[in-house]
Amino acid sequence: MTNVSFDEFLLNFGFGTKDEKREVLRANPEKLIAMDLSCYDPQEFYAEFPNLVGSFAALFCDEAKKIEVHFRVRHEAIVRKMTELGFNPLEVSIVSCGFIFPRTIAQIINEAHFALEEGVAGREDINRAMRFGVNYPKGPFEWSAGRELFVRTLLGELLTKTQDKRYVASRLL
Repeated sequence: MTNVSFDEFLLNFGFGTKDEKREVLRANPEKLIAMDLSCYDPQEFYAEFPNLVGSFAALFCDEAKKIEVHFRVRHEAIVRKMTELGFNPLEVSIVSCGFIFPRTIAQIINEAHFALEEGVAGREDINRAMRFGVNYPKGPFEWSAGRELFVRTLLGELLTKTQDKRYVASRLL
């Protein structure tokens, strides 16, 4: 995990397990923290750690570096620093497991893997269908390249939290 530390706050980027995320929060009780919780439910962390003032989802950050950001307590310096680091923070008022964008893209990626598993189409056909059919900037296999662990983790968290079978990950993930 990558931490970017400033005088009064810390930005925690990168993937980590729940325990690793909690360790960062425990190790920095004197700092306000905004943390990438793309794969988890920020509400669980807010309840446990008063120094967590914000959470964000950078899991599928694109070239424009748009990221969903939620603040329990809005902190202008954090927004300003994220912008200076080249991110385009898009604030959301409600946050839940997986945020909106990662949760949606993870489902699309999972369905694409199911289609491949069932022999419906090949990888490039599926990518092309999503790029041209719905005007996505990337196809699901392009989005997931190198992020399979994150997608499986998010789907696993959603399955555990909701008990909804639609979050069962494809064998190919």
